Amino acid sequence: MGDIRTADIAVMAAIPMMLTYRVPEGMQVPVGSRVVVPVRKTAKVGIAVSVKEGQDDRPGLRSIDRVLDEKPLIPRELLDLLLWASRYYHTGAGATLALAFPPYLRRARMTSALRETRIFRTGTGRGVVGKKQHEILLAVPEQGMSPESFRELFPGCSSSLKSLIKRGFLEQKQASPSGSIVSVPEPSIRHTAEQKAAIRMITDALGAGCFRSFLLHGITGSGKTEVYLACAVKALAMGRSVLYLVPEIALTPQTISMIKNRIPLDVAVFHSGLPPAARAREFLKTARSATSFVLGTRSAVFSPLANLGLIIVDEEHDHSYKQEDGIPYNARDLSLLRAKNNRAVVILGSATPSMDVYIRASGKDHSLITMSKRTGGAGLPAIDVIDMRGVKSPVSDQLSRAIQDTLDKSEQTLLFINRRGYAPAMICPACGLTLKCVRCDRSLTYHRGKGSGVCHYCGYSMALPEICPKCGCIDMKPLGIGTENIVQRIQALFPRARVLKMDSDEITTSNKLTKALGAIRDRQADIIVGTQMIAKGHDFPFLTLVGVMHAEQLMFMPDFRAGERTFQQVVQVAGRAGRRTADTRVLVQTLIPDHPLIQAIAGYDYTGMIRAETEVRKASGFPPFTFMARCIFSSADNSLLTRTVNETVRRLKPRDVNLLGPAPAPISLLRGSHRWHIILTSNSRDRLHAALDRLELMQLPSGIRLRIDVDPYTML
Repeated sequence: MGDIRTADIAVMAAIPMMLTYRVPEGMQVPVGSRVVVPVRKTAKVGIAVSVKEGQDDRPGLRSIDRVLDEKPLIPRELLDLLLWASRYYHTGAGATLALAFPPYLRRARMTSALRETRIFRTGTGRGVVGKKQHEILLAVPEQGMSPESFRELFPGCSSSLKSLIKRGFLEQKQASPSGSIVSVPEPSIRHTAEQKAAIRMITDALGAGCFRSFLLHGITGSGKTEVYLACAVKALAMGRSVLYLVPEIALTPQTISMIKNRIPLDVAVFHSGLPPAARAREFLKTARSATSFVLGTRSAVFSPLANLGLIIVDEEHDHSYKQEDGIPYNARDLSLLRAKNNRAVVILGSATPSMDVYIRASGKDHSLITMSKRTGGAGLPAIDVIDMRGVKSPVSDQLSRAIQDTLDKSEQTLLFINRRGYAPAMICPACGLTLKCVRCDRSLTYHRGKGSGVCHYCGYSMALPEICPKCGCIDMKPLGIGTENIVQRIQALFPRARVLKMDSDEITTSNKLTKALGAIRDRQADIIVGTQMIAKGHDFPFLTLVGVMHAEQLMFMPDFRAGERTFQQVVQVAGRAGRRTADTRVLVQTLIPDHPLIQAIAGYDYTGMIRAETEVRKASGFPPFTFMARCIFSSADNSLLTRTVNETVRRLKPRDVNLLGPAPAPISLLRGSHRWHIILTSNSRDRLHAALDRLELMQLPSGIRLRIDVDPYTML
């Protein structure tokens, strides 16, 4: 066979390897573009990874059907990052590359179908505008803004937008936004000495044009966000683009508002809460260099930004950066690699850094910048530990008095309990039966408002039986407490107080979240009861009391990071208080008040926590002092699964790799599948991955699924 052109295609489907196709004569296939190729009897969308010319004598080589994109939608460096991630996380190339594309563009759709429109001020208009409409007009920059950015900045204000367009104050039309800024006005705020020092170090690195990573360890309220924005302005002025990652969708509206107040630039927003077509338009806006600033959650690490200069990872310790379902990648770690490949600067910011990052900063992998003072002069609120041994009520007398004092001063209280529902379990006091999910090895959470038990892992629910199914007892009891329980008790204790519940049962949309946060800031709520969604990133000016319920509940989870996570969670929620005044309190209720970790929390002793965790993890051979992978085997057939796992471990025999297990996973039944796991650790990353390669090559019986989780964040 003569010289022909071929292309390696990563099909965006569950196909473990790349496939090779003939390139028809005259067809242009840019690397990084989408193509349609035949796979068996169907047509699939894939990404062109490489194009080659030369001999290829393989019989039956099929041809590419058509090219969907005239120009690549992802830059070469991002393509290389995705291919590296495919190898590192032991996932198929096509499925990994699909992470970079919004679902809308994973199908054979032409990008021309996605019309790009922007909202502009007209300078004219009829009639009088209200307060909210005036705020909207001021927020729209001269170069306009995308409808997606508008919805992020003003959720729930579509009627105001329509009114302003109808009366001629705004117009929506097709346009090409500018991706760079010429100048930014100097901020009206005065930077603290610590902020100035941090900004100077980071901007010097930006000017050097080489890869640097910084751990910005700043206490809550120290002004880390202003450091981020000042450095972003510098990067944009240099003609470099900026990627700003936040851990949760809940933080994007307030973050984009702060960005708009500082930087006159249309920001592309990436997160799963956007409608499919909107996500695709934001992607294309970035791919076409129509913006130089992307804000988003973990998937935004794959945004097609060109000429990356600065990556900001806010709350870098947050476990939300690690994807648990699907491909188990860590956006924080990939941010570091992407920055290195782009000779860019990374800021990893947190008041409670992850142990992995902090240890590396101590070892000079990251430059450590410490900010130990709050802006405005207020100190961290004092933390008092309350001994709950022998106390029957979940609200201690000390906490009750503190809440009343706070109400008397017309200030706000936050009560944190990281359990939604009324109670984590329902138990029979006669025989001890606990109601469990039929599809998961987990107790059903009692939701009193629904009158049912709900599995928080698979969504299964059932009406609670009037009698115990096992012994016939008519007195089933709730075990433990959740947000519903606390709200009920608080309303009984303080009937005149305005109580606001914030958890994923109550806050189901971004509009509801915005409304709830607005109610807190407008002092329309006296007592807020919530879960971890209110534990980080929010600034509540009138919040002066924080109560933490059952502070120890995370400490004894089957996870080597349990102690670290407990410290991070409690200190983060404590940091919501007292940002405007020194007259604040944090009350931590616990059954183990003398535990060293609880004492470390009371003293904000981060380094003490790190020392204690270091001792334990070194002795146990756990990260960050080793490299780890967790391998989960699952099947509907438990006997087949047990035999397979034991036989696989016997055959694997990894060299210079420690193997723990096999054993049933802590959640041994999940969504109808039985689960076993093994844990591999090694001092050598190469030897660990060599063992995983051998494991992947082993033939497993039909019906057995293997999931490899490299650098696991949960052991459940």
